[in-house]
Amino acid sequence: MKILLTDIFFRKSFDVINILKAHYPIGDFIFTIPSDSRSNRFKLKHFHETRDFEVLTHENFDKDLLNISKKYSTEEIIYLPIEESTTFNFLKFITDNKELNFKYLLPSLSNFQLSRHKEQLNLFCEEKSISCPKHISESVLKNKNFKFPIIKKPSLGSGAKGIVYLENEEQLDNCTIDFETDFVQERLPNPKDIQAGFYLCQQGEIISFYSHKRIRTYPEIGGVTVYSKSECNQEIKTLGAQVVKELDWSGFVMIEFLFDERDGLYKLIEINPRLWGSIMLSEFCNANFLTSYVNGCLNKAVKAQKIDTTRYIRWVFPYDIIYWMKHYSNPFKFFKIQPNTCYINFSYSSRWRSLKFIFFSYFDLKKIKTIFKR
Repeated sequence: MKILLTDIFFRKSFDVINILKAHYPIGDFIFTIPSDSRSNRFKLKHFHETRDFEVLTHENFDKDLLNISKKYSTEEIIYLPIEESTTFNFLKFITDNKELNFKYLLPSLSNFQLSRHKEQLNLFCEEKSISCPKHISESVLKNKNFKFPIIKKPSLGSGAKGIVYLENEEQLDNCTIDFETDFVQERLPNPKDIQAGFYLCQQGEIISFYSHKRIRTYPEIGGVTVYSKSECNQEIKTLGAQVVKELDWSGFVMIEFLFDERDGLYKLIEINPRLWGSIMLSEFCNANFLTSYVNGCLNKAVKAQKIDTTRYIRWVFPYDIIYWMKHYSNPFKFFKIQPNTCYINFSYSSRWRSLKFIFFSYFDLKKIKTIFKR
């Protein structure tokens, strides 16, 4: 068995690989890098402590993946879906070349695309009677047959980029909406009450599940999660089970719900069809998604574990530090290390390796500008 590791220089990949190293020997991994450059080889050595790699590029994805398949032809190669674009390329490759010696838990290509397209997903949920914000079509918007507040979103993409909140007619008149790339839906009240459900699935059935409750985000509205608590919200699990079944989903999926205080219902606002930034919490709260995914690919029995709901996860650098700078408090209390908390890019790694990863990953001008722009 080999585990194919793509996108290995992403922040979450550092945590994923550290967790996998605790369960499998490094010889079971196939590390891939986007080019055989000195910089990539340097990062591979210092981040992941290996010199062995294969080249896998987006430009020559099929050819590179075929070469990997042939080189390890006597092995079952498990594909781990870390990033959406790479997984999209992998699904297209499988569609064109059949499975070869790759093992994976993934949805169909069409359902994967549906989950990524926010407007199509919104319409799909309405069609399947899955609770979600109301979709506002171009004609409804022109005829003013809706109520404020509303929200403009890019049809594709993840996170808060491109989202615009519109509270009144004046803001709408000053907002450019391109219905080729954007869509509009009602804005739900209480925007901070977001619950995320995390699911590992096989053919429309949930294998393992946990949820988390956001405690702190940065920016405070529409930002990334920097501090959250593990939970096992059964209402979220039941709602997600309907989505998973309708999409006949296999593999990882993160579904975000926002509580609508007007009718007391959780409503689906987004699906992330790949590993998420807080995947470390799955290991820390005993959900064990990564090893369960590997076992599922190998057709081994996967037993759902009891979730420890007393565990937390924090993303201290850089966003919790910036939050603290804006909301100054006692630093010894705010940054005190807690045994019931795992720390992104620090837990499951040596401190020295974590510091090297952070230094070489974050300290460039472009990323610093992005961080402070948020």
